[in-house]
Amino acid sequence: MPKVCTLLAALLWLTLSSAAQSSLLPDRVGLRYSEQVSNSPVGSSDCFAMQGAAADAFWKIVPFSHAANLGLAVDVAVENTHNINHAGYGLNLFSFAGGPRLRLSTHKLQPFAQALFGVAHGWGSEFPSGGNTLTSSASSFALDLGAGTDYSLNKKLSLRVLQLDYSRTDLPNNANDWQNNLRIGAGLTLSFSHY
Repeated sequence: MPKVCTLLAALLWLTLSSAAQSSLLPDRVGLRYSEQVSNSPVGSSDCFAMQGAAADAFWKIVPFSHAANLGLAVDVAVENTHNINHAGYGLNLFSFAGGPRLRLSTHKLQPFAQALFGVAHGWGSEFPSGGNTLTSSASSFALDLGAGTDYSLNKKLSLRVLQLDYSRTDLPNNANDWQNNLRIGAGLTLSFSHY
């Protein structure tokens, strides 16, 4: 847990120092529907789906040109399933991650790619907690590698046509404590600076 706290503090520091350089207001803020496919608990070969919502913010830091820039992205997501493959328990999953995002811009399309690092917290489920005991919540490191595309509707509003992310978490599972997740999302993005 100390490593997670250190990582969160570093992400917060990066976010605040970036915000101080470019004003506290992010350049873009997005809200999207999110669906995630996750690998099942140990002993099952099936996958299960979760649904939820996600939000992200982007601060432009290094403008390479009018058509490309590098910045800091922060992404927050909450997903849920009520019953994991008829196991009798569900899962609520919260993730918070931040890191670099490269954005490109054409006349209407703004594709991006990102590598985000942070934490994941699961609750309302069953996690092994040493020996034969179970706990209803657990936290872990989270990695989010993804890409997406926004389509400009006007100078301020864009449609997040697609966002696809590979998300890895390390929640306890009595095996390798490693989960591979695939998230897909779509939504809206509001721009506070046009580029």
